[in-house]
Amino acid sequence: MSKTVSARIPTKMHGELRERCNLIGESINDFIVACIEVGLYSTTDFDFGEELEKEMREKNKLSKI
Repeated sequence: MSKTVSARIPTKMHGELRERCNLIGESINDFIVACIEVGLYSTTDFDFGEELEKEMREKNKLSKI
């Protein structure tokens, strides 16, 4: 069984969240569940895509040179 949680977040944060989820191919729901797992249990198996985002930023930096 699952329950619904609702939160109001800033528009900019929502956009960044949507972009990250699109980048890693996960749903916003799965991302939020993993964030809550980290907050409650200090661990999760979820890949938040930090390395992938870092690679994308570096690639964008190089293309601007």
